[in-house]
Amino acid sequence: DVSFYCLLFFYFRSSGINAEYGDDWYYNQNNDSDVATALHRMDDIDLQLRNFRGIRASQLAIERMIAPEEERWGDLTDEVRYVKPWVEQVKAENAEADAWDHY
Repeated sequence: DVSFYCLLFFYFRSSGINAEYGDDWYYNQNNDSDVATALHRMDDIDLQLRNFRGIRASQLAIERMIAPEEERWGDLTDEVRYVKPWVEQVKAENAEADAWDHY
């Protein structure tokens, strides 16, 4: 649902949390099994940092605070799409498996 992603975008952007990693909120493992598989394949440190940013954003929202200057988001043009290559790889593998199944 588009309104859900718009809500997340403005909600976490308003808290001032670092939006440098835009894939944190775009790819949700609860709604897409391909994303869950991709996240299992990621490096452990990247996954831990992703979880930390989510917890930190939630904490700031609950406390109704703005993030400190060093944690605030930068320009949206500088976003790093670090989950996208993993998700595309999983989708390609699933498409290939389906092609073999229906051969």
